[in-house]
Amino acid sequence: MSLKHIHSSNHIVWQIAVWLMLNVVAIHVWAAPASVSPSTITLPQGQFVASTAASPPTAQADWQPIQLPDIWKINHPRADGIGWYRLQFDYPALQPKAVYGVYLSRLSLNAEAYLNGQAIGSGGSFIEPVARHWNRPLLFAIPPSLLKKTNNTLWVRVIAPPHSQAMLSPPQIDVLQQLQPRFDEAVFVRITLNQTASLLIIGIGLLMLSLWWRRKQDTAYGLFGLAAFVWAIQSLNFYIIHAPLKTPLWEIFVNASFQAIASLWLISLLDFVGIRIQRFKRLLWGMLLLSPITLLAVPDAYFTFMTDCWHLMTMVFVLYGLGLLARAGFIARNQDARILLMTLSVILLFAFHDWLIHTNLPMINQWVSGDEYLMQFSAPVLFLIVGLMMTSRYVGALNSYEQLNRELEQRVISKHRELDQNFAQLQTMLKEQATLEERERIYQDLHDDLGAKLLTLVYRAQNPNNAELARSALQDLRDVVSRAGTESVPLTYAMADYRVECEKRLSDVHIRLQWDNQVDDDHLHLTQPQALNLGRIIREAISNVIRHAQASEVVVKMRATQQHLSLVIADNGIGLPAGYDQSKGRGLINIQKRTSLLGGEIHIRANQPSGLWLHMVIPCAAFQQTA
Repeated sequence: MSLKHIHSSNHIVWQIAVWLMLNVVAIHVWAAPASVSPSTITLPQGQFVASTAASPPTAQADWQPIQLPDIWKINHPRADGIGWYRLQFDYPALQPKAVYGVYLSRLSLNAEAYLNGQAIGSGGSFIEPVARHWNRPLLFAIPPSLLKKTNNTLWVRVIAPPHSQAMLSPPQIDVLQQLQPRFDEAVFVRITLNQTASLLIIGIGLLMLSLWWRRKQDTAYGLFGLAAFVWAIQSLNFYIIHAPLKTPLWEIFVNASFQAIASLWLISLLDFVGIRIQRFKRLLWGMLLLSPITLLAVPDAYFTFMTDCWHLMTMVFVLYGLGLLARAGFIARNQDARILLMTLSVILLFAFHDWLIHTNLPMINQWVSGDEYLMQFSAPVLFLIVGLMMTSRYVGALNSYEQLNRELEQRVISKHRELDQNFAQLQTMLKEQATLEERERIYQDLHDDLGAKLLTLVYRAQNPNNAELARSALQDLRDVVSRAGTESVPLTYAMADYRVECEKRLSDVHIRLQWDNQVDDDHLHLTQPQALNLGRIIREAISNVIRHAQASEVVVKMRATQQHLSLVIADNGIGLPAGYDQSKGRGLINIQKRTSLLGGEIHIRANQPSGLWLHMVIPCAAFQQTA
């Protein structure tokens, strides 16, 4: 995945984060207490007595006046076990044929209700495991004719096992048709949404763990998937009625799981964005282990205080993690860190809100006592956003790997072709080397045998023509042998050799040589065949002068331009006889053929005032050129 695509994906995740957080706020507003209908009676005042009686206590019990919502931690710090509420009211708007109900919007941990001495409903078991309704409302239908216009008494029995926080919000009495939508709305927000979020989080956890299983070195994926499963198990506390453990143990698990989730979150997310501080990691692992141990060891009377301290410490650790993310996001310009910073900041704010509800501080409880817990809505947002980010990065890495794999395959194919070409070239070179070695052996044999015999003929020749012929054959043999192992030779070097040869041959027959070579650089190179052809052209022309021209002087001129090389050989002899056919002369025919092999042209005409003028033009492109 290209850098442009990664930035685009992060921008989309950022938009999703903002949209989801706005929805969390909208849920919070939607879940706020709605205005009640005019016929609804709310009972904010009553009496309370701590009693283990299974039926409503008598009037002689130690009833104490109380204001609802009643939080035991504040108003009855020493109360434990079971308590009874007695609420007396009139209902003047009673409709004889209507069905009425009692709505308990919030209570803890379980409750049952009596109206005018008759039981009208119960939340379930009052013995361990106690039925859990701390986040689930209760709605009881009132039997017909039980509700009166005046002098009604409602008893509500509430149980508070050890480690739980008992409370009761003001009951509401109205026509069941009016109460049912409020109950359904509360069940949807508190229960259904949590169940849906748990399924979503389990799916994200499975995805992260499967990615980690394929790449175990990416521990951030494994830890985040583990955090998802811990949250999914812990979120059972929001909607299950019958816990798998007794209330004290279940409360220890639920409260300690917040430290586990926060530790796994921070370790995985910091590792995901490249922040690896080992000391901070050790502190997080220590918090994860010490939290359940201390909660198990602390006396019952101090359990809620210890949980409040651990939750506060957890928020401090998260705040420090936010500082690390802020530094990585804005100083190191890490886009992923900025997204996580925004998401965790909102979650930390919601966690602080829930902590205030959980601690039940007297000075601020009146402001948050009726609020919904927000962590249950915001945490799934983090799982979804981070899941999208991790999946996006994993897919990006996979795409990059596939792209690199394709490029590697192309490189392998290219290198394979190159190796094939190199192997073919090597085979050619080996063949050429073997050919050269064999040819060198043959040339050496010719030089040692045939060369010695030709040299003997030169010295034993009875006339100059035979001596010249033997000398020419010997020179041809020397040229072949000397050029056999040479790939190329500079033109100036070859012309210097030809000049020495011409001077020797012409001086032996008393002919003067005028050599005019104006090619003084070495950028033109002759291959072996070119050097042989050019040398034999010059040798053939000089031989013709010696044998037939009766000349006293020979002029050899060489010029070079950027396009052509010009070679002129002229003598002052008798020239060609009148009517001589150039196409029949063997020497001139050989010169023309060799000029064609060089890619050039030959022009022959009479020289002025006498002699023969031979002009050869060869394109420079036919030669090897060097800078």
